[in-house]
Amino acid sequence: MTTIILNHKVSDYKSWRKHYDADMPRRKGAGLKEIHVGTKAKEPNNVYIVFQTSNPSAFEKMAKDPALKEVMKKAGVLGEPEITILN
Repeated sequence: MTTIILNHKVSDYKSWRKHYDADMPRRKGAGLKEIHVGTKAKEPNNVYIVFQTSNPSAFEKMAKDPALKEVMKKAGVLGEPEITILN
């Protein structure tokens, strides 16, 4: 099982979370199991997401999808996410 940790800043967590929740089918389709979604202590617009997957290549394909980048833009993601993949 592979663990994936994403970190990125957003303009507004509540707004971002609505877009994130609405995009759940994309993550399920990539075989991602959500372990945790939260913010950094004292930085409410610094988001951390932890997933587990048995198919990291499906995650990598999803992460490169231009449609996902558009959703992230609409959700107020600021910059590129930092992605850590742990085996």
